[in-house]
Amino acid sequence: MHEQSEIVATGWAYPSERVDNATYLARCRFPLPDPEAIAAETRVRTRTWCAPDENTWTLARAATERALAADPELRAQIDLVVVASGTTMPVHHPPDPDNAGMADLAPMVVHHLGRDGALGIDVKACYCTGFLRGLQIADAMLVRGGFRAALVIASEQGSRFAVAESNRSQFCFIMADAAGAAILRPAARAPRRGILGHVGHTDGGKLDWVGIGGDAASTIMRGSRAGEAVHELLVRCARELLERHRLGPGDVDWLLPIQTHAGVVEGLRAALDWPADKLLWFGDVTGFAGSASIPACLAEQRANGTIAKGDLILSVAVGAGLSGAAALYHA
Repeated sequence: MHEQSEIVATGWAYPSERVDNATYLARCRFPLPDPEAIAAETRVRTRTWCAPDENTWTLARAATERALAADPELRAQIDLVVVASGTTMPVHHPPDPDNAGMADLAPMVVHHLGRDGALGIDVKACYCTGFLRGLQIADAMLVRGGFRAALVIASEQGSRFAVAESNRSQFCFIMADAAGAAILRPAARAPRRGILGHVGHTDGGKLDWVGIGGDAASTIMRGSRAGEAVHELLVRCARELLERHRLGPGDVDWLLPIQTHAGVVEGLRAALDWPADKLLWFGDVTGFAGSASIPACLAEQRANGTIAKGDLILSVAVGAGLSGAAALYHA
């Protein structure tokens, strides 16, 4: 039995349309009370949105192919596919419009890879924590043995819920689209290698505080109390994982949280006493693509050299449920 798993390849995909704040406000049918104040607080200037011929499936496929490009031989080794997407909803928002009631993204990815017979798992309804939940699932299954490689994907189309008149939350202002993918393999334990650990919590008493509206076209965020609960759970997950491994900010190369608005991220950074130059946040340009925001950022920053091989990263997220997760892993 292998002791841990490691990330051996990553890929990302952003859709073709970049929407600035003026364009967003022209499309939005929800009356935002003070757009300039919201823009200042969130610091979001642009967000990436899907064109009519793009969706979570096209993004997932593109991120997967980018992850495989560095080592095409990995394709034949993938025995496990885990796909997180809270915004892919068969019937309402299907990955294949011609088969609206079909199974979700994971079977489509398995078939696209030519790996029919591999195990496909869809992770649903935890939204922003989806990638970290998927990483936890894949890590556990690889360590238990029997799988040569696992592909973990998060693909989100938040723009589906960003402009509806039925919105009751200013959170719709930052919603965006993206996908990120990571390929993992089992590995022997070694310095600066592999996934160190993960934590997760679900506060079921707040299950309806954050999520998607009943019309499948709008977002829900129960005001300031939801914001406070999100902050508390982000900090709890991060601290718990750091303390478990007896680590502090000085021992970790990067804090890579969900790329939500600046107020939430800065609140987390301040609570952890984390140096500003060790924070990876690009939500001002990309917008917030939920669970896809962490793996998309990870892959892009690995590709451009900001994240080096072996760097230790802390990622943390909170989403609907109320679901919290954190992971410590080497790039």
